[in-house]
Amino acid sequence: MTAEATSDRRTRQRHERRDRLFQAAVELFVERGYENTTMEDIAERADTARATVFNHFQRKTAFLDEWSLRRRERAMTAVRAEHLEDRPLREVLNRYLTELVRNSLDSRAETIACMGAAIHSTNVFGNPELAREFATFVARAQEAGEIRADVDPAQAGLLLATGYFGTLSSWIESEAAPFDLQEHLLNLVEMILRGIAAD
Repeated sequence: MTAEATSDRRTRQRHERRDRLFQAAVELFVERGYENTTMEDIAERADTARATVFNHFQRKTAFLDEWSLRRRERAMTAVRAEHLEDRPLREVLNRYLTELVRNSLDSRAETIACMGAAIHSTNVFGNPELAREFATFVARAQEAGEIRADVDPAQAGLLLATGYFGTLSSWIESEAAPFDLQEHLLNLVEMILRGIAAD
């Protein structure tokens, strides 16, 4: 076996181990709750050593970061698959948020467990990665002349992200049926893009 093949195999095994640990953690967060799950529990569920867990995820909140990252990646993949990157900001945001909604609806128990934990255990409203992603969309739209030059993309991104987190938090606290998450989020985009002041 060549050195390159050995390296590829090790990399693949490392990714597989990380995925196994991540899946074990999310399953336990859903079953027992985030606070009631320990790193030892995760190691046992993944059938691996405790040290291996810490090699991949140095703290328990890192599992929540990974969960959020994977959701953002799926949303961005949906935008790219439809070649929307250079479309108007409203289209990009609507497609991105629609994909996040689909993920939430497809795995409500997981979303409740992980997003609920993130809201209580991390500073999701501080300067989240989601805000930076939204800021990138806003900056691109600004360069295209779609957004006013005096708008700060970082602040607009943070406004969109905190609106998303607040809406998702309300959805988590409610019964699923009467709360249309997609409608609420797309209305949020409209409100932010149009503003709330009368002309």
